[in-house]
Amino acid sequence: MQRQGLATVFAALLVGCAATAARPSGEVYRAFGQEPGWSLIVDTGRIDYVGDYGETRINVPRPEPRPTFNGHRYETDAIIVDITHGRCNDAMSGRGYADQVMVIVGEQSHRGCGGERRPDWDL
Repeated sequence: MQRQGLATVFAALLVGCAATAARPSGEVYRAFGQEPGWSLIVDTGRIDYVGDYGETRINVPRPEPRPTFNGHRYETDAIIVDITHGRCNDAMSGRGYADQVMVIVGEQSHRGCGGERRPDWDL
């Protein structure tokens, strides 16, 4: 009986991951972070990143997203974008957003928020 319960929970987690793995292909996704300031746009066919307050610019073709436990990930040679669905509050303003975002460029990783604005989560 205990094995069946665990199998049911595991199956539900997998279904949840598949359901939240990728955004619709026509939807523009925006994310940003602080210290240093950066912004990201994932659009149909493109990923555009501006980092270090405008000093770093990366524009690459958008690969298909790879599902992760609670979100999805885009990987290219120039940039990795990891989107995790879960409450995120902007470090400067305290505004709430639907996703936590990590961007990896070279040896540096930057964290921030993205996705749908969630005023009900504002600090």
